[in-house]
Amino acid sequence: MTHTIRNSILILSYDNTIEESKNTLFANTIASFKELIEEKQIKGIFISLHNMTHFNEILLLEHLVKQLSKAAQKIPVPISLGDYSKALFHLLQPITVQTPLKLFQNINTAILFFNPKSFKKDLSVLLFEEEPANADKLATELGKLGYTIIHAKDMEDFKHKASLKNYDMTITQNAFNLSQKEHASTQKSLGLSRELIINLPIFIDTAVNTLVTTTGLEAQKIKHAIMPFNEKISEPSIIAVMKFKGAICGSFFLIFPRDVAIIAIESMLGESIHPDDIAVITDGVGEFCNIITGATKATLSNKEIKVLFELPKTYTSLKSAMGHVSCGNGIWIDMQLNAKPFYMFVAQ
Repeated sequence: MTHTIRNSILILSYDNTIEESKNTLFANTIASFKELIEEKQIKGIFISLHNMTHFNEILLLEHLVKQLSKAAQKIPVPISLGDYSKALFHLLQPITVQTPLKLFQNINTAILFFNPKSFKKDLSVLLFEEEPANADKLATELGKLGYTIIHAKDMEDFKHKASLKNYDMTITQNAFNLSQKEHASTQKSLGLSRELIINLPIFIDTAVNTLVTTTGLEAQKIKHAIMPFNEKISEPSIIAVMKFKGAICGSFFLIFPRDVAIIAIESMLGESIHPDDIAVITDGVGEFCNIITGATKATLSNKEIKVLFELPKTYTSLKSAMGHVSCGNGIWIDMQLNAKPFYMFVAQ
């Protein structure tokens, strides 16, 4: 069996008429690649089905899936199937859902999930899947990898948004089926709704635009990740927390190291403030939180997502602010204002 390697992904092709004997041989050959996988530090396997024939023989397709699932237990990296037609995807999706096999429409999607370091930071991904549960899994995994996800509501919306070319990548007809280990890890790591993950860009973009407009300074997002609240920030910090409820529920945290808060507030007011005037500094961070969440609420409302934000509470202690974190993980966002770090955290 010939193979190639691209971006640490091992690429194979099933170029035969589907038969049980060929299925078994193909799967056994994959299992024999274990040493190559370790030697070349392979991140995942992508099996192209572009030249497979007679794939509509459902019993033979089920046999292939069973054999590949067995092979997946013998190697240390995940296996994906791809380069399929829409018809083949709809056959594969129900028979792979209880297996660890991934369905990735093309090699670029496989690289997106298996080797995210191959892509730039802050990659924006336009996503559409017909089944909400499948869309949830994909959006969750993309969010965990630090990508910004834009979810299309239907195929027409997907095609329209894709035509605008405002995204780094568009993906559809994929399925991120989970192994038992991956499923346990995901269940442990989440507690975050699909709606919160999908609408995360609104919180980020609104914060950037608000700070640029109110301070005249340069603001930008650096990265984000699903993780616990980071209580190890060394600088004395001012934290504003605002709970929200409605179509999306949770808490929004705005965390400014004190020196960054002073820079931001002085730029907003156009005058100096005393570095020890904690009341003014906490009020200023609370006002930034008010403006950001107010603009976020308006943007969500335009999308017919009704959310009510409570009044902000401010803290000078990270541990005190953490009392508002009701579950283990949230979305931690590293930001910069005038090249200095500040942070946001959004949690259920």
